[in-house]
Amino acid sequence: MTMTTAPMRVEGGDVVAVQAPTLGWALRRALLGLFILVVSVATAATLLYASIDPVAEAQSPIVSISQ
Repeated sequence: MTMTTAPMRVEGGDVVAVQAPTLGWALRRALLGLFILVVSVATAATLLYASIDPVAEAQSPIVSISQ
C-alpha cells in the first residue's frame, strides 16, 4: 500500500477544464505591458533630463569643428 496525496480516481463533478486565453485577454495583457513600458521609459527620460545641471551645461566650452 502506497501513501499518496493525490486521489486514486477523480469524480466527474470535480474536474475543471482548462481554457485557452482568449484574444481579448491577450490584447488587454499586451496593452497593459505597452503602458508599463511607456511609463518606464518616460520616467527614465524625465529623471535623466532632470539630472543635467543647467549651470554646468551653460559654462561648458563650445567646440567648433569649422576651419
